[in-house]
Formats: sequence, structure tokens, C-alpha cells
Amino acid sequence: MIRFTNVEGEQSITEVCEDCKCHIRDLSVSDIVVQGSTTSGMVIQDDKGEEITRTKLDRPLCKCNDCGDE
Repeated sequence: MIRFTNVEGEQSITEVCEDCKCHIRDLSVSDIVVQGSTTSGMVIQDDKGEEITRTKLDRPLCKCNDCGDE
């Protein structure tokens, strides 16, 4: 699962376990952004300047090492 938090202006995006909700890893906007309408003419780039072309975010269920062994 992806979790976005905004605490006193400090924003973070993290990947957390679907079961126990423990922290798996920190994410960046580039990890989750998708291209919306292709007719808008906007070019969305990641932090390396490469164009982002994915139109949906296919993320498998995320499990930590403890919950994934069930």
C-alpha cells in the first residue's frame, strides 16, 4: 500500500505492508506518478528527466518479510 502523510508541512510517501502496516521503503513522486490524458500535450518527466508514459500504476500487494511468509 502507498501511504501519503503531511505532518506540519513535512510530506512523505512510503510503501507499507498491506497486513501489519509496517514501513517497507520510502518512495518518491516518480515512483507513483502516472500520465493522465495523452491529449493534453503535457510531458511529465521523472527526476532523471525521462518522460513518464505509464497510464496506470500496477503495484502488487506489498507484504513485509514477516507477513509475506504466511
